[in-house]
Amino acid sequence: MRKLTRMSALLFASALLFAFAGCSGGSTSTESSASGASSQAATESKADDSEADAESDAESVAESDSGDSESKADDGAASSENIKDYLYFDNSETKWEKVYAYWWNDDYHLITNKLTGEPYPANTDDGKQDLGTSWPGVEMEKIGDTDIYRCVMPVEATSIIFNTGVSDDDVKKGVEAYQTADMKFDEKTNAGQVYKIDLTQEAKKGRGVEKTKFRYPGGDWSDYTP
Repeated sequence: MRKLTRMSALLFASALLFAFAGCSGGSTSTESSASGASSQAATESKADDSEADAESDAESVAESDSGDSESKADDGAASSENIKDYLYFDNSETKWEKVYAYWWNDDYHLITNKLTGEPYPANTDDGKQDLGTSWPGVEMEKIGDTDIYRCVMPVEATSIIFNTGVSDDDVKKGVEAYQTADMKFDEKTNAGQVYKIDLTQEAKKGRGVEKTKFRYPGGDWSDYTP
């Protein structure tokens, strides 16, 4: 009987040990599984971050390339402009509020805009210049923040005057007007050139109804460089 009791106690102890070992093993397994899941989640998170970074880098590169392409396109458009399609006036010293160019030719025949081929600035239906209505000519375009003005070349013009754009009627009313003297002009020689008035030569005052019109007698042409 004592032996049976001792054996029962041993069996009970063994059972307790076995049960304890099983619980410990299950806990370890559970912790291992949780650790594995956490590691997998971290790996997936890093992968997602890497993909997001790659997409962001790709978008940045694409935007940069797009910007470069637009910049190159703008540069190409600017460089495609031919300087010799225009004539220029240097207003850095005269400081006129507006700059006009008026031209004509000795034969009074059609003068055209070099870029459009249209009559330029005003002609009658028969192709001859209407000098009476075309004064003060074409208003020149100011180039950016510079004091240089330009207009498209007048094809077949042989004479030119730069002026402040005041009409003859306004001059008769006493409005001051300034201009160059009548100058010879050649579209091949003067294409792409800039004219600058020589202010050391005093402007000559007109007479009669033109007493408020002043003409500068001299100036110089030179090649225009942007």
